[in-house]
Amino acid sequence: MHEKIKKIVIAGFFAFLMILNAGAQWDGEPPPLKDRIFFGGNFALSFGNATSIVVSPLAGYQITPKLAGGAGLRYEYFRYDYPGYVPYDTHIFGGSVFGRYMIINSISEALGLGDFNSGIFLQAEYEMLSLESQYFDLTNPNSDGRFYLHSMLVGGGLFQPIGRKGGFLITVLWNLNESYNSIYANPILRFGFNF
Repeated sequence: MHEKIKKIVIAGFFAFLMILNAGAQWDGEPPPLKDRIFFGGNFALSFGNATSIVVSPLAGYQITPKLAGGAGLRYEYFRYDYPGYVPYDTHIFGGSVFGRYMIINSISEALGLGDFNSGIFLQAEYEMLSLESQYFDLTNPNSDGRFYLHSMLVGGGLFQPIGRKGGFLITVLWNLNESYNSIYANPILRFGFNF
């Protein structure tokens, strides 16, 4: 049943994006393909008793002026060393697909705020990560091997353009199927870039 709900939420969000996007086509000829493809990603570091190094590149395609979609990869080195617990280190890897819809291209134009050129977007993302069972499968911590963790993330954020198609993103996402195996605590805050 849980799988059906996830599929309904994903299909519903993308149907919602298509309805919103129905009138948002290019003025005149669409830009050439090379101008509609973008790259970017996130990079994160945290040190201390729990050390985490995350690299997550992405590639996307600007479908219309307001709608973009793409895919990304994720790699994380994670080390856990709290006093009184057995220390361990592990590697987390996987991938994701996302859809992003710009609700407001420029806050300054929409609200008359002067030179504040940021836009506001909605985002849905499906992520699949490979985790080591002995560290992350709380139902069976003595098992060997790896298992896949599936997450449906939804939210939105701010896009600050820099140049013709690049910019910085601040994104807040919620994991709709958070479970005891989840590696995220809601809400999830990400800082990223596109170029």
